[in-house]
Amino acid sequence: MVSKVRDFLMDEGFIEYVLGVSPELVSQWEAYFKIHPEYMAAVEEAKAVLLAPADVDCEFSEDEYDDLKDRIISSIFDVH
Repeated sequence: MVSKVRDFLMDEGFIEYVLGVSPELVSQWEAYFKIHPEYMAAVEEAKAVLLAPADVDCEFSEDEYDDLKDRIISSIFDVH
């Protein structure tokens, strides 16, 4: 399960979905999860990591955490 959570956290489209960047992404991901309900536990965990305060331990190395943080920030300001 942990690897699936990490997969979601490393997916730019998933990050943008969680942040609500576009209604199209939200629709696409929700359709995907209807087809793959077995991923919902991993999805909820990944969402919690993305939306958690900065001091939550997510088992990422410092470099991975910094990379993820940079990608999240850039996705907020990079409107498609």
